[in-house]
Amino acid sequence: MLIKRQNRAAIYCRLSRDDGGDAESNSIINQRALLQRYAKDNNFIIHDEYVDDGYSGTGFDRPEFKRMIADIEDGKINTVICKDLSRLGRNNAMVAYYTEIFFPDNNVRFVAVNDAIDTFEGENEIMAFKSVINEYYARDISKKVRSSKRIRAINGQHNSGNAPYGYAKNPEDRHKLIIDEEAAKTVRAIFSMAADGVGYYSISKWLYNENILTPAAYFHQQTGKNNYRFDPDFPCDWSPRSIQRILRSMVYIGHMVSHKQASKSFKNHKLIDLPKEEWIIVENTHEPIIDPDLFEKVQQIISVKKRANKRLGSNIFAGLLICADCGRHLVYMSTQGRFNCDGYRHSNRVGADRRCTPHGVSYAAVYETVAANMNAVVSGVFNKSDFITQMLKSTEDTSSHDQKALQKLISRDNELKTLIKKAFERNALGFITDSTFEDLYGGYQKEQNAVTAKIDKLQAKLSAEKSNNTRAGRILELTRHYTEISELTRETLLDLIEKIVVYEPSRTGENKRGCRLDIHYRFTGKTPDSEVSL
Repeated sequence: MLIKRQNRAAIYCRLSRDDGGDAESNSIINQRALLQRYAKDNNFIIHDEYVDDGYSGTGFDRPEFKRMIADIEDGKINTVICKDLSRLGRNNAMVAYYTEIFFPDNNVRFVAVNDAIDTFEGENEIMAFKSVINEYYARDISKKVRSSKRIRAINGQHNSGNAPYGYAKNPEDRHKLIIDEEAAKTVRAIFSMAADGVGYYSISKWLYNENILTPAAYFHQQTGKNNYRFDPDFPCDWSPRSIQRILRSMVYIGHMVSHKQASKSFKNHKLIDLPKEEWIIVENTHEPIIDPDLFEKVQQIISVKKRANKRLGSNIFAGLLICADCGRHLVYMSTQGRFNCDGYRHSNRVGADRRCTPHGVSYAAVYETVAANMNAVVSGVFNKSDFITQMLKSTEDTSSHDQKALQKLISRDNELKTLIKKAFERNALGFITDSTFEDLYGGYQKEQNAVTAKIDKLQAKLSAEKSNNTRAGRILELTRHYTEISELTRETLLDLIEKIVVYEPSRTGENKRGCRLDIHYRFTGKTPDSEVSL
């Protein structure tokens, strides 16, 4: 009875991208055949087979592995057989825990066939060494995968599994997007309604009434596959959050946005959101569905909650006036007919020694000043060539030189990765001492950090230059729609203005006080300062 109990074995197989070029030899079919033959030749009774296909070895939250552990704890298994140690896992600390603590505590024999590891025969000195190498291999694969994804992102290629709603993958190049006209019609309708001031909930209700499939339901209709958002009982029940995601996505103006999330480490695959300044944005990578001007207009509308005012009606400046000191918005005080800083109302501090001030300015004064400034812009008071020169004076076209420098840095980064890997291997094989390895590794790592920082800086600079080269022309293109502005409207303001910065009032002359306004136009920045009399 004891022999049978000792020989009740679990066959464990695992395969993932960790296996790189060895994926074919490590296939589940090959693993299973090898282990079944080994069990038969050595008189093991196979209790069950546990297969985790598509799971990384760096994590141990695998469904079949967890089921095997539960069976061990229930006393059903006394032996675990794997093809090699890396099939059990590529996390050295966790592999050590199971092979040195959990398995012995539960009287479980562990066998890694191709590594000639069998704990029934006593301690194996090579096992710890192999476990470290396996983890390093997973770390190296993770770096290569991250690097390849980053390069694809920099080149403006599509990295995700599925194409965004409104697009399809190009059959000739799966990293390129082409318009899916049927879904694109819905995207255009959503943006058109948003530009007219229709809210998320009202848009979703209209889509439901028109029997338009949600993105998840449409994906299921096209491919036959499901994702976690698909609800077969309510295929046209759009959520306001889905509308918001579509309206905020730059993919619809032809830009590819990547690197918005990243895993914590190669061992911890939980995704974290990255700050916007770390996103990789490559412009004009595919055909746009939405005009950039319409997109910018919608961004202005959805970023500001427009409130009606009983005395004034709709406040056309809502969300546009910003305090120069504390950065908060100015709010309209209906009883005074004036704007005051919201930071002042909430006693916000400006620095350590003082609180923000009202920055009060009348609605009428803002209206008059902005109208005059906008008319000056659209009527050509600012000379066109001088205007462009002023807006782009800080921009120097060094993109060609920077591109060459970037390619050299990326090439050096790849060289350093290879050198680090070789240093690990030579140290592991005893060709170099630990002291020499530490010196080499420290030097390589320091240089690699410096190279990576330069790569990030150059990528940001190139992206900014590309954007700046089109900004001045965009405002001039927009102003062609207006020959003279006789009345300010919300639509006109959102078309042309990004924000209006209001400064603290100051004395401008004898018994006179004024307030400086910086009017920032979309795509260009601010015009020469304007002064409001108080």
